[in-house]
Amino acid sequence: MFEFIAFLIALAGTIIASYYDLKTTEIPDALPIFMIVSGISVNLLDFLISGSAENLILSLMNGVIFSIIGFFMYFGGQWGAGDAFLLSAVGFLIPKNFIIADDFPFFFTYLLNLFLLGSVYMIVYSVVYALKNEKALKMFKSQVRNSFKTMLILFFIFAIASYLFSLMIFKEVILKLVFLSPTISILLILLWLFSKSVEKSFIKRIPVSKLKVGDVLLESKRWDGVTKEEIEKIKKSGRKYVYIKSGICFAPAFPIALLFTMFYGNSVIIFLNLLSLI
Repeated sequence: MFEFIAFLIALAGTIIASYYDLKTTEIPDALPIFMIVSGISVNLLDFLISGSAENLILSLMNGVIFSIIGFFMYFGGQWGAGDAFLLSAVGFLIPKNFIIADDFPFFFTYLLNLFLLGSVYMIVYSVVYALKNEKALKMFKSQVRNSFKTMLILFFIFAIASYLFSLMIFKEVILKLVFLSPTISILLILLWLFSKSVEKSFIKRIPVSKLKVGDVLLESKRWDGVTKEEIEKIKKSGRKYVYIKSGICFAPAFPIALLFTMFYGNSVIIFLNLLSLI
């Protein structure tokens, strides 16, 4: 019962965080704090009633591991503080997968799913954003035109390398390998060019008079929004314009990964099993 309650709190909390992130690009500080307190309280109550400390120990372990990874991402400038706190909250709430049998610890499976499914989510988000943003599409088309000859040369290099590799390793020409290797390589290059185009389109030049609390300056190494005091300093400095940046709202990846983890398990294992069927 306590595991189910903790799961519902984690799911509801990450969904609410996703709503705020998509609407305001910020996650209220009180939300992950409430989730963390709830996670420790629920698992402590489970221990006091059942007499088994397993869930309490696992939840504390998950919470510490997720906190380290989350704030590593934050201090590395990849995540905002809200994302880091949200990951910690999921760890303190969920000790293990109680819905399906999984050979891996919850923290391991959830992290793999979060980053793998999160990457898929970011690609979808970027595509939808680019379709609505003419600047991103123009940048992408320009980069593809400028890189077309290079990509064509790389395609043939990868094809020849795959041809020679199949002869050396398998003693025969494997057409699937010769075709798929350069094709996947070019698709990855296109994906990289696309992501860089979308990333650049997130940067805006605005007058200092329009700078508001929560905006992230381009020169900021972390995803920390400016405060009221910092805005006043910028205005007093005499600067007329500033560059601000925004990014992909990553919070929706948390409930997606949570649901997938609880009902399907490890996405990497599933992906490898699908590949074996091809």
